[in-house]
Amino acid sequence: MKEIATIASADSAACTGNCQGCGKIHIKILGAHDGSSRLLAERVHLALASTGIEGKVLEIADPIALQAYGVSVLPALMIEGKVILQGFIPEVAEIARLMKNKDLFNSKLFQLRTLSVAVDMSDVSANALGFAWKIAHKMDSNLEIVYAMDSIFEGTVPSASGFLSSYTKTMQSELDTFIGETMGKLGVEYKPPTRFAGEPGDLDEAKKALPNIASKVIYGAPDVALTEYSKRTDLLVMGATGRGGLGKKLFGSVSIEVSRSAHCPVLFVSKEAEFNGFANVLYASDFDSLNPLSVQQTVSFTKRFDGQVHFVHVGPGGERDLDQQRERFEASFGDADHGKPFIFSKMVSDDIVGALYEYAFYHRIDLMVFVTHHRAFWDNILHKSVTNEVLASSDIPILVIHSDDDML
Repeated sequence: MKEIATIASADSAACTGNCQGCGKIHIKILGAHDGSSRLLAERVHLALASTGIEGKVLEIADPIALQAYGVSVLPALMIEGKVILQGFIPEVAEIARLMKNKDLFNSKLFQLRTLSVAVDMSDVSANALGFAWKIAHKMDSNLEIVYAMDSIFEGTVPSASGFLSSYTKTMQSELDTFIGETMGKLGVEYKPPTRFAGEPGDLDEAKKALPNIASKVIYGAPDVALTEYSKRTDLLVMGATGRGGLGKKLFGSVSIEVSRSAHCPVLFVSKEAEFNGFANVLYASDFDSLNPLSVQQTVSFTKRFDGQVHFVHVGPGGERDLDQQRERFEASFGDADHGKPFIFSKMVSDDIVGALYEYAFYHRIDLMVFVTHHRAFWDNILHKSVTNEVLASSDIPILVIHSDDDML
């Protein structure tokens, strides 16, 4: 196998109005009809003209409306119902970028308000919990630890009765003990909340730890329960055994099914993985997975860690239309930072996993990203049993993005 082409691009490409997310856009200028508001409105109209995006712009100065929008500093810019910025006036190019990426603001990976960890109280899941906590701390996200209970006879402490509620209390107690011991090794004190979520006072207790940590026992077969739970979180972290094969139960076939069916991005972490940031991120591509939204999600996530994105395509020699695919890539995704331009590489091999890990080794990749793109690419990988090899052969964390399905 060999790497035959590497293209780095950092120049912005003008949006033609035909790319994903370039339909009619709704914008609100929130201000006081003063000079600052007028300047922001002027730049918004210039940005619309430069991108070719059709937009509807409203200017709002009513104090009651501004308060309802949660704006504290004027002027502010709202795109598609979300306040994007307030208190300053960006340049036209920056406003244009925000417009082009408007769908990104509704993606779970961009919001990342709640990061969840699925645990089975093993050493593997303990490492996944520690890994997730460090990301949550970096992202200022809430952290929720979830245990999927598919039998009322689970647990090491006998329950006083056969009722489900008693077993739930038993498992909740064991879960909180597990969390306390795991977080204690990281120098973080965890105290189980004395109130259920949503009751008065629970936020005051949660503020004692950063990020806010909560725990939850859910019911059902783990793959089904976690897939359903994924609708309510922004990122789900699961353990994988790394060297020596896949784990049992939650971290075996369940991982594969959740990776396919989850309604949020899923991050797999091996027992040996250590979190040191994501300086280099590999985006595994079959070209069809290079849709704008998934690329925007990956790039935005990587930028939060001041990282570099590597787009890597693996295929047999003699593939057709590679030049056209390269041109499309550069035209669509050429707006990387000049200090860290996108890197695009084509690897010639019939062994997808081998080629990806060869690239990952030589380029010191910290995170591998797979995009399902309506499940087609991911199902193809699963069919070839690549996932099992990936999860079992390396300590590199793996992030699975479900493209359009990972939205709020």
